[in-house]
Amino acid sequence: MRIMIIESTTSVEEVGTVEALMLARYQLQVIDKGYQELGLETPEWVSDKMLDVEREITFRVKSELQRRLKTSKARRSALATADEKRSSLDTEIAELEKRLQ
Repeated sequence: MRIMIIESTTSVEEVGTVEALMLARYQLQVIDKGYQELGLETPEWVSDKMLDVEREITFRVKSELQRRLKTSKARRSALATADEKRSSLDTEIAELEKRLQ
């Protein structure tokens, strides 16, 4: 893993992995704590980046979970019996017809 220094100009979307984002979050927490220990106000960019990093971590983790869910559903569907598939389609058809009325 490449060591990265978070700066005010760092774009969190360009940070490669969730692990790197976790390191960035920790780095920002250390900077914030350092300012607080000195009795100084934390720069706005630090607070902003902390929020950006949190959002990006949440987004990426959720995206990965959605991808895994989709894959699992596809695998489960492939294992379904013909009757299960028919029943699932009948349910979906009924829901769609209801929504169209």
